[in-house]
Amino acid sequence: MKVKRTDRLASQIVREIADILRRKLSDPRLQWVTLTRADVSPDLRNAKIYILTLDTGEHREQTLTALRNAAGFIRRELGRRLKWRVMPELVFVVDAESERTEKILNKISALKKERSTSDGGTEAGA
Repeated sequence: MKVKRTDRLASQIVREIADILRRKLSDPRLQWVTLTRADVSPDLRNAKIYILTLDTGEHREQTLTALRNAAGFIRRELGRRLKWRVMPELVFVVDAESERTEKILNKISALKKERSTSDGGTEAGA
């Protein structure tokens, strides 16, 4: 039962933070940030927010820095919107799992494209 509750709360946090980023923050470093998921601790004191961004290298670090600097503001906004007894501390991290999945899918699509061009545009054995 508790797992379902924390999953539901995590989903709600992601929706609200996405709205806050879109409507309340005008930092250009946060323009291409996608929130993938959140993990909320069972005691609701901590929330790890996983993000994806189109930026790489130094730009990604700048994006994370901007999110970490805005974490207090975002947390206050969440408190106003959600009215929970305890508002979790927010920690933003890059979602490496989603990045790996995306890389694998890109490789698969590239292989499919390569295969279809080498077969003369027809799929053999399908």
